Amino acid sequence: MPTFDINSTGESVGKVFADKIKGKTVIVTGVSPNGFGADTARVLALYGAKVVLAGRTLSKIQATAADIKKESPNADLRELVLDLSSLQSVRQAAEEVLQYSGPIDLVITNAGVMGTPYQKTVDGIELQFASNHVGHYLFVNLIIPKLLESLAPRVVLASSVGHLWGPVRFDDYNFEDGKTYDKWLAYGQSKTAVILYGIELAERYKGRITVFSVHPGGSITNLGGSLTKEDYEKFADFYHPDGTPKGDWARSIGQGTATYFVAGFDPSITDKTGSYLTECKIANEQVAPHATDKEAAKKLWALSEELVGQKFN
Repeated sequence: MPTFDINSTGESVGKVFADKIKGKTVIVTGVSPNGFGADTARVLALYGAKVVLAGRTLSKIQATAADIKKESPNADLRELVLDLSSLQSVRQAAEEVLQYSGPIDLVITNAGVMGTPYQKTVDGIELQFASNHVGHYLFVNLIIPKLLESLAPRVVLASSVGHLWGPVRFDDYNFEDGKTYDKWLAYGQSKTAVILYGIELAERYKGRITVFSVHPGGSITNLGGSLTKEDYEKFADFYHPDGTPKGDWARSIGQGTATYFVAGFDPSITDKTGSYLTECKIANEQVAPHATDKEAAKKLWALSEELVGQKFN
């Protein structure tokens, strides 16, 4: 098996696993042009996957589909409107997926928001926690039956090194209704939740579904749309004042997507289900203790069930 590293790209990793990608049905969330999701979908289509392009805005989904078709005219693409900040939208999207013929082989939960001003969703949940964790939690759990139709299903959850900035605030995930809101603690909470969800999902479906959480790396994408000059100054170790990433933190979008492809298709890591990856490698030693606590993972599952109003056994 080749060695992948910080310089690998989604396309270079995908080429190695082309035989495993061909014919698979993959859902990618968050596929706006010029982002990780769009590039992931492009490479999947290039190597013959059937790709479900899931996103909040139909026009952006269609723009990405058009870009993919330019490179791969015969690409097998499907559009799925999915607004992760609305539990009703998530349920509608999941219901649509459950009507598909054939299995879902892989879900990549790439969509997310970062460093947004305080706001609550229509369901009363702080936006970053809702979009980065709760919406995906509901969506993936609802489509488990389609995943279990696959011979070797996988779920790849987009987390971040930002999980280091904060644990899940089980008793106050909404920051006293915004009174004590810190957007970076909130982002950290949401990305910690992603890792904990991956741990518990892997545990519940051990031997049936392989699950990984991933930090793709820092690139200039639409994710940073809410960031301010003050934010870039706060994170001067990672960003230049103009918002461009620094040093090893700086990746091309293609380098960012490489770890998705390792997590999604590398057969040598299936026994490490529940793990966290970055730079194309298992990197559990880089995860904060608050994001590896198995009791916290169980507690998060219970909180998430409460927030979506549904039990998943």
